[in-house]
Amino acid sequence: MAVFTQVSLEDARAYLADYDIGEVLHLEGIEEGVSNTNFKVEATSGLYALTLFEAATPEDGLPWFMDYTLYLDRKGYPAPGPALKRDGQSLGRINGKSCALIKWLPGRWPRNPDTRHATSAGEYLAKLHLIGGDFPQIRENSMGLAAWPGLIARCEPRAAGSLRAQDILAEFREELGFLQTHWPSGLPVGAIHADYFTDNVLMSDDGKVTGVIDYYYACTDAYAYDLAVSLNAWGFTPGGQPMPQMISAFIKAYHATRPLSEAEVNALPLFARGSAVRFTLTRLYDLLNHDPSWVVKPKDPEAFYRRLDYHRGIKTGHTYF
Repeated sequence: MAVFTQVSLEDARAYLADYDIGEVLHLEGIEEGVSNTNFKVEATSGLYALTLFEAATPEDGLPWFMDYTLYLDRKGYPAPGPALKRDGQSLGRINGKSCALIKWLPGRWPRNPDTRHATSAGEYLAKLHLIGGDFPQIRENSMGLAAWPGLIARCEPRAAGSLRAQDILAEFREELGFLQTHWPSGLPVGAIHADYFTDNVLMSDDGKVTGVIDYYYACTDAYAYDLAVSLNAWGFTPGGQPMPQMISAFIKAYHATRPLSEAEVNALPLFARGSAVRFTLTRLYDLLNHDPSWVVKPKDPEAFYRRLDYHRGIKTGHTYF
């Protein structure tokens, strides 16, 4: 979440008149995150989030994202399903951007997560895969293995002024060759979150999940890959140092809710390496192309780069347990 495009209270009221939400009382920008513009909306009927989709979110994927979160919401999963306008549509436009009004979920993301939080998060990732397992629509992973060579190419022009960036890109070209040769296949697939980071999982004060937000990288891919992304998100310090107890708590809770096959366990080290490459590249791109006028700050790519070395040393997925 972030604020890239400004919206006035008057703009919001004019747009939201198409919804049955009562009077719009207050509008407040939300500054966290990196991809889209978000506002907290207080109306007489309750709280909502107004999201304006920026260039990083593929516009042709928006109907899929809305249908998926609405599907999860209606099946009882704590996802931010979209509010529907009087004409039944979930999407509209404001200030030149596609947008949606979505359900506001309670709780806060854990700033200093411990094994309680990791356990609950692991359980709810597994529930996401189980509850969304029969979601019928398919969407290719736009940030999957096939996209990473293009990410390297997009980083290269700005990397010319940074020796460190050049070194990372050179190493990742070799790493990609290895991953492309050994990438696991034939595993259970379905709708996944693909961005299940701590700041996308809301929790109560006692460490229980109350909401899972930000589905704008969601897609159809291997459940084990989604788990590997999540282990990278929850199992390391902000600086990229491993926390084995967090990794273990997360994966054990996941496995207790949705048992992993032996093939899925064996795939985890490679998927975790790939996830480390993917997020290093996207963070490096954001850093190299950061506009100082943006409110949001780019995240450090080095923290994900350090994860790669850790996973290279993992010989079997059972080590994560």
